[in-house]
Amino acid sequence: MTEDKARVLVVDDERVVREGCQRVLKGRGYEVLTAENGRDAINCLSIQKVDVLLLDLKMPIMGGEEVLEMARKKYADIPIIIITGHGTIDTAVDCMKKGAYDFVTKPFQIEQFLITINRALEKRRLEQKARKYEEERLRNLYDLGLEKSRLKTIIHCIPNGVMVTNRNLEVVLHNPALTRILEIAASLEGPTPLVCILDNPTLVDTLKQIQSGKWPDDQFVSQEMICGKRSVRALSVAALGPDQEVVGTVTVFEDVTAFKQLD
Repeated sequence: MTEDKARVLVVDDERVVREGCQRVLKGRGYEVLTAENGRDAINCLSIQKVDVLLLDLKMPIMGGEEVLEMARKKYADIPIIIITGHGTIDTAVDCMKKGAYDFVTKPFQIEQFLITINRALEKRRLEQKARKYEEERLRNLYDLGLEKSRLKTIIHCIPNGVMVTNRNLEVVLHNPALTRILEIAASLEGPTPLVCILDNPTLVDTLKQIQSGKWPDDQFVSQEMICGKRSVRALSVAALGPDQEVVGTVTVFEDVTAFKQLD
């Protein structure tokens, strides 16, 4: 649907009805297509983009109910408004149960006729917008998943240990080098409390201070610690969220045992 002109397909075997709808709708800025039977309407839908379908029930060659059934299967996003005489209102109501949006009775009350058209167009606009948001959400989720996969691959290739904690000081991301350097035997599945894998109150306290904002966000804190027979240097910094708020910490562990032995 274009921003300035919506396209309406009027399907009715009565020429006066088609021309009357065309005159009223064109005068309100709509683009109007017409068809005099159901078969022509289906052909038109297959080659033209239509925003609203005005559909008469009683027509030769192919009636409105058959068109409704076919259109709901192939063009489910197009609102269908049934055109009916007073004698077929019950049939029009049955059509709404089968997927038609609304119905108007002949002869038309122009104001009510236009209100029904506008409501149908607004419904279509809202549904299109909802689909667009859903597509963007799914695309963002895919991109996020892809980015997480890339990040995980990069981190796993780093020879130094990498540990990311959340606001609750739970380890939410790590690489194999971390378990090797810190000599962690347990498998880290899901968020794991830091104190369960790291027996170093000084480092834990440092990470708490970083999360509380006592250290500049871009300043690394360097500490040395002993892990079994290894000498390890830990470099910690704040992990920032989209609004630059502290959402956790990132710590890189480097095995400096060989350097210590050289000293």
